[in-house]
Amino acid sequence: MLRILLLGVFFSIQFITNAQVKITGHRGGYYSQYPESSVSLFQFLSEKFKPDTIIIEIDLRTSKDKTLYVLHDETLDRTTTGSGKISDKTDAELNKLRLKTINNAVADQPIPTFDAVLNFIRARNINLMLDIKEPIHQQVLELVKKHKLENRVLVLTFRKDYTRLVAENYPQVLLSTLIETEEDFSFVRNLPHQLNKRIAYVNAKTPVELLTRLRTERILIMADVSEYVRNNGKPLHANAYKTKVQQQQLDILISDFPLEARADLK
Repeated sequence: MLRILLLGVFFSIQFITNAQVKITGHRGGYYSQYPESSVSLFQFLSEKFKPDTIIIEIDLRTSKDKTLYVLHDETLDRTTTGSGKISDKTDAELNKLRLKTINNAVADQPIPTFDAVLNFIRARNINLMLDIKEPIHQQVLELVKKHKLENRVLVLTFRKDYTRLVAENYPQVLLSTLIETEEDFSFVRNLPHQLNKRIAYVNAKTPVELLTRLRTERILIMADVSEYVRNNGKPLHANAYKTKVQQQQLDILISDFPLEARADLK
């Protein structure tokens, strides 16, 4: 138990203090032998990233029984053997389903619950980026608190009311908000949240001047690559990840191919 606690402290410290750019696997990553957002994929990435820590982005939804599950889509059809909305299914129904790979092969793995994933990462070199798909931020973060993993999660928010809710009630978590304009910058700058736990999610619309000001204010900067959509489902060419990090002054890079991104940044 002591070893698990010490590992947890080590990984939480590394989350924000190591100067190295942090790599995030979007839904874990797009590797054909593993279903997206699966525990087997998380285990694979954990081993490959050692001794470094990987951040894994996951999406959270609720069942008819209000249990939290790790699943990107609102419906089950694309990534599982089921069909219909996850919110219409009981836990008993969901437990019978199995995940599918991107090649549509059925894997002998259930849809992971968020509780199971939190247990899984506890003693591993994995931190989590949480994309909360429903207005369930309190339910999600209370479970994180129950596991005492507040320092191991980063919460994505794309609505200012959700951003403020998290900032006011969960000061220990890393908190991201989209920054495209001067108004967005002022909002994140004035949040009631620890300065070194605010993260600016930037994109092509974010002016270079704002990137510089974010850096001056010591607000961490994050962006995604979205290779699956923007690069025909393939990793970028050599040095492209490095160029993106330099151009956008990134602290955190979100990639569909975290292993390739990491290799390019070495």
